Amino acid sequence: MKGFSSFLLVTDGDTSILDGIRGKVKILFQRCLWHIPHQMKYTLWRDKVKKKTNDWLYLLGEIMEICAIRSLVDEPEVIREMIKSKKGRLEKLISYCKDRGYENTATYLQSAKPDMFTAISNRLNGKTTSKVERVMRTVNLRINVGKWSPHGAFNATKIRLAYYYNGFDV
Repeated sequence: MKGFSSFLLVTDGDTSILDGIRGKVKILFQRCLWHIPHQMKYTLWRDKVKKKTNDWLYLLGEIMEICAIRSLVDEPEVIREMIKSKKGRLEKLISYCKDRGYENTATYLQSAKPDMFTAISNRLNGKTTSKVERVMRTVNLRINVGKWSPHGAFNATKIRLAYYYNGFDV
């Protein structure tokens, strides 16, 4: 990691990894934009917002639009305006939640807000979690249902990561 001037870290909101790498490299912290709408379903449930109601549909539709980042946008002025627009919509969404008493959802969105657009504002390609997350569900199912050993699953994951990140193929 010391070979990097800065390091883009994309997480689902868990900041515990920062304790291990803080001070070793400059960290650009980015919230996973895939997780935000999906985790918001839980906060809506905690706020007792019924699934498929007008509020539920509106809130999820808005947050998915806010989290959608177009690829290949490279003009700094366009990026600034896009982020400004998305932040404005996010503020309105937080106010909407507060006005209706959806405190868990408002708090969740408020805490996600500072780190939602780090990658695009730094003109980096990073808006979702690493490629390994894509295979985690399958690996977990194979451990639970297929009875893979944790050691075997770890080895399979290492091979898949080597393929994703280093072009290694068996």
